[in-house]
Amino acid sequence: MDGLRWLRRVTAACVGMAALAMAPVASAKADLFDDGPPLEITLTAPFPALVKSALTSTSPHSATLTVSEPGGPAQTLPIQLSPRGMTRRTGGYCKFPPLLLKFDKASVHGTVFHGQHKLKLVTYCRPGADYEQRIVLEYLAYRLFNVITPMSYRVRAVEVTYRNADGKGEALRRFGFVIEDIDDMAGRNDRNRLEAASKQVKPVRMDGKAAARAALFEYMIGNLDWDFLAGAPGAPCCHNSRLIAARDAKPESAEAVVPVPYDFDYSGLINAPYAEVPEGLPVQKVTDRLYRGYCVSKADLPAVVEEYRAHRAELAAVIAGEPHLNPEFRDRASAYLDGFFKILDDPGRVQKDIVGHCR
Repeated sequence: MDGLRWLRRVTAACVGMAALAMAPVASAKADLFDDGPPLEITLTAPFPALVKSALTSTSPHSATLTVSEPGGPAQTLPIQLSPRGMTRRTGGYCKFPPLLLKFDKASVHGTVFHGQHKLKLVTYCRPGADYEQRIVLEYLAYRLFNVITPMSYRVRAVEVTYRNADGKGEALRRFGFVIEDIDDMAGRNDRNRLEAASKQVKPVRMDGKAAARAALFEYMIGNLDWDFLAGAPGAPCCHNSRLIAARDAKPESAEAVVPVPYDFDYSGLINAPYAEVPEGLPVQKVTDRLYRGYCVSKADLPAVVEEYRAHRAELAAVIAGEPHLNPEFRDRASAYLDGFFKILDDPGRVQKDIVGHCR
């Protein structure tokens, strides 16, 4: 073989190896939860029957999901659609329940939902601009915590068109968002979900800094409706949060356990009309902040406070840069965030209002 032919073969081999090396990167760019514009989806289902049964049942209904991706054809996928949640589903206030999307993994191959099996969809509660603005704020709450730590649920905005399967009635278009599956979130952080009974995991076994981050986040958005280690009576751990730990960890012996919060509609940042202060807490309204982190994280609080202060501009930009927020709700959310940083900028108030209220 002459030198020129040999050089061409070596060059071709190198190009091929480079392409293979780049393949995972290209695949990663197709991630559902990569930062991007809202997905355009259409859900077609027997919505009157689904909504009517949601008060007492979470049974699935056969449906289809049509997704339109930029630069590509629309794709229609068979799914199972179930009402989910508790307060918004059964509380009598919301006219439409949150939904669980269940995919057949084979049917989503090659689509933006590739690798997904079950996804929570946060839907509209009632028709009306004010209600939609609160859904946007809850979406932003997740994104605020993403700024602080990767040990948080990622979200993707969706513009959903709801169509009745029988073709009757007008289609309804509303803002919503899907939430990353817990196993995907845990795996992304080289951890597993930790299934535990209520209060089975003790505060001392949590990762102190991670617990402080999560508790300070709940304080920042004014959320009191959570518990990192206990569930509701008769329910497993934990209330509006989940635990992740090392891949081989067991509930009875896990160390450095990380709490990951979710479900923020009762927070002061959102100030939903149906939100109430949990019974037994010494505040008057949901917009009042009360720190409820654990004292085992007290030594980690100063460093975590500085982390939040260092991210102030990024956190503010999440609110300021959201095009779905109208000026009234943007100004209100920005002012609420500013109130949090006024506390963090005052060492005396940090000691009094945060450290002094640990449990």
